[in-house]
Amino acid sequence: MEDDRATACVRVDGAPAEATLGGGELRWRRAAGERALSLEREVLGVQARGKEVVVRAFVAAGAARVTSCAAAGAGAGGKGAGRRRCRRDFVLEMADGEGAAVEWAERLTRCLGSFGRPKRLFIFVNPFGGKKCAKKIYDAEIKPLFDAAGVSVTVQETEYQGHAREVASSLDFAKYDGIVCVSGDGVLVEVVNGILQRTDWEEAIKMPIGVVPAGTGNGMAKSLLHSANETCSISNSIFAIIKGHKQSLDVCTLSQGEKKFFSVLLMTWGLVADIDIESEKYRWMGSARFDFYVCTELFPFLSSSFFLAVLSSIISAVIRIMNLRKYFG
Repeated sequence: MEDDRATACVRVDGAPAEATLGGGELRWRRAAGERALSLEREVLGVQARGKEVVVRAFVAAGAARVTSCAAAGAGAGGKGAGRRRCRRDFVLEMADGEGAAVEWAERLTRCLGSFGRPKRLFIFVNPFGGKKCAKKIYDAEIKPLFDAAGVSVTVQETEYQGHAREVASSLDFAKYDGIVCVSGDGVLVEVVNGILQRTDWEEAIKMPIGVVPAGTGNGMAKSLLHSANETCSISNSIFAIIKGHKQSLDVCTLSQGEKKFFSVLLMTWGLVADIDIESEKYRWMGSARFDFYVCTELFPFLSSSFFLAVLSSIISAVIRIMNLRKYFG
């Protein structure tokens, strides 16, 4: 990271303070105590507004009252990691006026730029996934965070099954730093299959793919956030994408005759696959559709002796597998 050190006299919440930038942190000290923000782990973006520097942050709830970012537990892997976060703007009024505000904003922007964060994203929004709330989720929770981070986005709503695969198979990847799927696991699988069916797949597979939990099955989002030491939530997934967190994944290939399929999450067949496919008619129920289908349409067809013999094992297996696909935000 570029170490762009600086010190300035500022006012924060009307009180005089001394601000310092260095070592990947922005600190300001005043009579009430000291506050610090980790640029990599807490800051989304920066803006110069007249003689003010507006620092757009995503911090642990209540962190505004602590004396250091370490005490807030906001660091990935640090004590308290995975705590609930909230958006907050910190405004530093520069004593030296507008010129100093522009200079500090540029310094902070250079520091953020050195982290290799994505600047241009192509976003798939699946309006049919889960309880059909993906569009509302994007407008209310996702877009504001990307705007705060200064990320340029291109949004594509999927219109039918296989649409994301078609778009990914021909998308000009040179225009983007990553792809984001606002959906369950289905759109992610479509995107992976579209990429691996390209003639330039060996290069295209290097394109980072982000996942935001907004569908029935959100197993991949939960797994990726777990690897980043975060709880599964929409805001945490967006922040991980903004920070450029990456996790390598294995790809499973399944050939059936002349057809070839790719998966990055799981492969199922028999009972579990039937439950997944047949419960589609209850999609409006969200993740509860799996349990509802098992209880209302599968168990009534089992004989009493068979039912008693396998009930515990079926319930155990189904719950264990379906829990991988549920959203625990």
